[in-house]
Amino acid sequence: MAACRRLRTERETDGLLRLLAGIADPELRLFRFAEHLRPRPADEAAWTLAYVQECVAAGSRAAHHVGLGLLDKSRLGRVLPSGHLEAAAAFLDRRGHPSAGLFQDQPKRPDAADEETTPRPSEPVGYRISQARQAITGVLERMLFDPDPRVVQTILENPRLTEADVVKLAASRRASPEILETVAQDTRWVARYQVKLALAGNPTTPTRIVLGLIPYLMKQDLRTLSTRANRGAIRDKAAAFLARRPGA
Repeated sequence: MAACRRLRTERETDGLLRLLAGIADPELRLFRFAEHLRPRPADEAAWTLAYVQECVAAGSRAAHHVGLGLLDKSRLGRVLPSGHLEAAAAFLDRRGHPSAGLFQDQPKRPDAADEETTPRPSEPVGYRISQARQAITGVLERMLFDPDPRVVQTILENPRLTEADVVKLAASRRASPEILETVAQDTRWVARYQVKLALAGNPTTPTRIVLGLIPYLMKQDLRTLSTRANRGAIRDKAAAFLARRPGA
């Protein structure tokens, strides 16, 4: 019976992913996802979350397009009752399912203490966004490390920004998980291989984002992740994809 329910849940999730892929606005997409999860019991909600992550990791185009914005503990916590999310997390954790890692807090970054002493911008965020639209190349590079994702998103849209600047941000251990997610959700920049590689190799990048990038990495980079990544789920997934590549 449980296996049948899980299979039915996965089939429903396939249809849901196709529906969500047609919703352009990330917030509307998140709320629609929450509407799907809210009436379901904890085990079905858990299998839905786990299946979306598995689809992302397997390289599904529909899941990759929407999954980076859905598989996020803080975002889901805004649109789902805390008890519902905790019950789904506990269900996955009891079964030792790797998707339980979706609900774990990000590890403390080695340089987090240094970042806490860095002066925060004194200008209002609206002013900084306005400046980001107009800034020239030298100024853009400095503004790119603004702590507010809205400012960084505006800079990413600036035509003067270079790939080298974005790679530098994506590889920086001082960048917050929220900023790195902003880079990962920018279709223009995440399409660049070096940006993908920098995000995948950054220990601060949220696990779900790295899992979504793994199917697109070359053999030599998969080999590096499979041995050096600081999270077991990433090492295991990189090793699994490496084993599928010809000549591995």
